[in-house]
Amino acid sequence: MIVGMFIRNHIVQETTHPTETRLQVSAEPTRLHCDLTHGNAFFPDRNAPPVPVLTAFGDGYLHQCRVGGEWDFDRAVAENHGGLIRSFRRLFRKTGTDVWEDVIFRFGERRFLCGEKFRIIGYGETAEDAEKIVNDFTAAYGTTPQKTGGRFQLIRKDRFDFKCEDVTLGADTVLTEGEFALRYPEGSPAWHREFVEKLITRKSGLSILEGTPGTGKTTYLRHLMGTLQESHRFYFIPPSNMRILSESDFIGFWAGERQIHSDRRLAVILEDADAAIMTRGADNQEQVSALLNLSDGMLGDFLSLQIICTINCSASEIDQALVRPGRLLSHRVFERLDPSQAARLAASIGKSLSHARDYSLAEVFAGNGGGVMTRPHIGFGGK
Repeated sequence: MIVGMFIRNHIVQETTHPTETRLQVSAEPTRLHCDLTHGNAFFPDRNAPPVPVLTAFGDGYLHQCRVGGEWDFDRAVAENHGGLIRSFRRLFRKTGTDVWEDVIFRFGERRFLCGEKFRIIGYGETAEDAEKIVNDFTAAYGTTPQKTGGRFQLIRKDRFDFKCEDVTLGADTVLTEGEFALRYPEGSPAWHREFVEKLITRKSGLSILEGTPGTGKTTYLRHLMGTLQESHRFYFIPPSNMRILSESDFIGFWAGERQIHSDRRLAVILEDADAAIMTRGADNQEQVSALLNLSDGMLGDFLSLQIICTINCSASEIDQALVRPGRLLSHRVFERLDPSQAARLAASIGKSLSHARDYSLAEVFAGNGGGVMTRPHIGFGGK
């Protein structure tokens, strides 16, 4: 624990006469405690600097500057080995490769740089020095980013806190206009453009992507993350962890993410979220209530979260409080492909299909036969 000292003015009221008082100002030392347990050993958690930074600065002047990008950490470590005070290196034995997950360099008594895969943070005694640290490091070790698709943060919880693991998608997950038109029924490109515009302009809201398994909901989400990678930060909560939505500590996590990424729209993806949005019952009361609070109302205004759910159930089973005007941003049914469109898509990817009345996207790519009936359109006009 670091203990700093500062002087606090202490005002004492001294009575010298029943009808008059005199104020006497004295100075007392007061202790300021900086708890090192609030800092990580490696990369900073939200806005809490890591332990080496806290130890060096104590209660002195501390400024930070953050920038995104990509860097050659292999060369940075080799050329500044003496200044490397923390490192987390992941080895991949099957491929014989490795990657620096987290590094901390000390470039002076109070000059630090923390780095991870797509972000570095500089710490200095002035704002100008913190900015110079990240600029100098980028000039020396910055690299041209490889072409990729979008990315999302996989949310998990350890014993004490919520953590994010960055997942990068391949460049092929972003579809061209032609590929998109082949994979989805008529009218889908126009709906997609309208949906993207809503996500860019609206701070919060709930979107529901409905469809039977294999109709392309996940493929669409990957494409959407690539389309909006400059404006949005996406989070993914696995179906098995859906209950964390109702945990009180989760609100603090979102508040911290909103503070750090104030320049981005925050979008939460819930796949197979049927249980979380179906009419409330004894088994899903907390999850539905959590979605109501996160997607609208005063909490929704504060957190400004966009929530995108994929479901396999029909719209008639959705809790009606979730789809009221003002909360529902968009609802879309992902339908199976008719024979002519399925044939065009199959021909473009070198597949052949047996005769059927309709096909899922997954069936076309697998080269299988389709189903025997087309799912009827359910919901709000496909919007």
